[in-house]
Amino acid sequence: MARLRNLEPVAFVLLFVALYYAFFLLAPRSALAEFSKAETLAGWATVVVAVALVVLRLLPQRRLRVERSIYAVFLAAMPLIYFAAALRQGSGSDIALELLGVFVFVGLAVFGYLKSFLALGIGIAAHGLGWDLWHRSSASYIASWYPFACLLIDLALCFLVLTQVGVHQTESPISLQPLRKQS
Repeated sequence: MARLRNLEPVAFVLLFVALYYAFFLLAPRSALAEFSKAETLAGWATVVVAVALVVLRLLPQRRLRVERSIYAVFLAAMPLIYFAAALRQGSGSDIALELLGVFVFVGLAVFGYLKSFLALGIGIAAHGLGWDLWHRSSASYIASWYPFACLLIDLALCFLVLTQVGVHQTESPISLQPLRKQS
């Protein structure tokens, strides 16, 4: 994992390339302004998350708890997009399935925040490779462009997490001791 840390700048570039591709090549222009749709809000929230992660990394002192919180909240929020779409246009069984996804990914987010930063990356990848791919072919209540766009961003964000595991695994977010100064 130590070698992956050197790839952190590449991971940030890939994240922004994935965001650009998702927003400007996959999503229709109208989707960028439809703020009543969960997919649009998720896209703009992801841009905010990416920018926040860059800003945090540019600070002279690492804010590991804040970084870990951002990844955990992102993981917990991802299934809420599908849940909101199912509430808007899905059937009762769609809503039940999406609620199950919420419990699974929120559980992974809590576990990852409290115990294992790597679990956050695995959860983000699992969302992309499992949840997004499944929705790409079987969910009629989500915008057709969204599952693939989310998959790309999830994989890019997972790669970013993997580049930072070494630093984050040395610190516990629930530790009472102040965080050590990191570079």
